[in-house]
Amino acid sequence: MPGLIKICGVKSVETGVAAAKAGADLIGFVFVQKSPRYIAPEAAEELVTEIKRACEDLGFDAPHFVGLFIDAGERLLAEAAPFLSHFQFHGHEDAERVAEIGAEFGVEMIKALPVGSADDFAAAAAFEDAADILLFDAKAPAGAALPGGNGAAFDWSLLQHYRGTTPFLLAGGLDETNVEAAIAAAKANEAFTGVDVSSGIEVRPGVKDPSRIAAFVAAARRAL
Repeated sequence: MPGLIKICGVKSVETGVAAAKAGADLIGFVFVQKSPRYIAPEAAEELVTEIKRACEDLGFDAPHFVGLFIDAGERLLAEAAPFLSHFQFHGHEDAERVAEIGAEFGVEMIKALPVGSADDFAAAAAFEDAADILLFDAKAPAGAALPGGNGAAFDWSLLQHYRGTTPFLLAGGLDETNVEAAIAAAKANEAFTGVDVSSGIEVRPGVKDPSRIAAFVAAARRAL
């Protein structure tokens, strides 16, 4: 699955259509209430319908849709599953739980793992058979309210220490100015499959800039 580009934290039709028009492969919705990018499942479902309709009307392919969760309960997962292709977990979900959810809801599993040092890649081994994609994100700064979306990057050269075969996305501190360099570093690992951005294309937390979305996707696509 080479060359995936994910735009996460979408809250409006305008943003979703801008991402799809730019050529994003995945659009992410954040189902975590304390996040500035939070959206309720019923609102996200409406956005999916409208984005797909706009894509059809404008003549370009609709992306796939991802739900981001932190230690979510069954009810929330069940509400979101019908309109999503992927679940993305940032909580304490272990490999057994990830595999169970994937089997129950029939969606692709993305498991996010925080990275701050080479030792952090050891945690990936447990998810080799449970997750379809891993997401390596920077460890949250001290005092951060959320595990991701903090605009922090990690040392991309650390990716050489990931020895698994599960494809991974790179996240953390990416924007249109550095994504090409990030991809160049990540491509040294054969399991690299794409990039994920959220805060790096915003004018303020939770509000995306369509022009920055287009610039990010264009830069990423050049490098992938």
